Amino acid sequence: MMELLFAMVLAAQEPERTLPLAEVKQADPLVLAPKVLPPETAERITGGWVRRYWVPGQVYRALFWEKSQPERDGICARRVHVVSAGDPSAPGNPDNPETMLTVSDLSSGMQYGPSYPEPATEARCAELTGYIGGSEGQMDGQLGTLGRLTEAMRLAAGTDELPFAVECDPQESATACDDPRRVLAELPLDKLLRVQPSRPLPPRDASTPPGPRLFVQTDAPRNWNAAEVEFDISGHGARSWIVTLTGDKQVETVRLRSAMIIRH
Repeated sequence: MMELLFAMVLAAQEPERTLPLAEVKQADPLVLAPKVLPPETAERITGGWVRRYWVPGQVYRALFWEKSQPERDGICARRVHVVSAGDPSAPGNPDNPETMLTVSDLSSGMQYGPSYPEPATEARCAELTGYIGGSEGQMDGQLGTLGRLTEAMRLAAGTDELPFAVECDPQESATACDDPRRVLAELPLDKLLRVQPSRPLPPRDASTPPGPRLFVQTDAPRNWNAAEVEFDISGHGARSWIVTLTGDKQVETVRLRSAMIIRH
């Protein structure tokens, strides 16, 4: 108990970290990193971004990443650190460069990206730009989905008949689905945003008992049989691709959807 109280007192005595708005807004991540990260972490940073969050006041979030390395066949991985700097009570517009923003550490974690169409080498990982954040409970499913997706893209780039169905929903775009196979083969992996594995309930049939269906949580590995992969804006029309892959032991259906999504 005394150790806990002592730690709480030390935490309360730590000085608040602040930076003027002028040093955060549109900052070069490599210049900002030594100001907001521990020295041993800052020296490992190779890139990042700083973005304003459109909430009341002046609030910014910075993502810093370390060197990307091959993680497994076809996958690169890099460690990332997220820091917030803000003053929710500051005037949003016009900006005052002397506004002091409070710096807060948010989290550290890993990001993963597919090296396709090339192997995951140090050189390839260094130039890669499309990454997703790995979720501890879903990481195996996420990385497995990336493997399934890139294999489907490889097959679509060939000339043989595809072993899975390809569906396409243009979402009000007259030309988005003119050639679904080509769309699949050329998905913009550099715009990769999110991978969400799932296991939808099977449809009811005559043998399904009436009433709600329940699942029991076990320690067995999860068998994901579906996943949604989301990409950022690419190509003409400021639209994003959302790809759904379904199938138990192999991909059975790839559904492509072109949608206009406004992100803040």
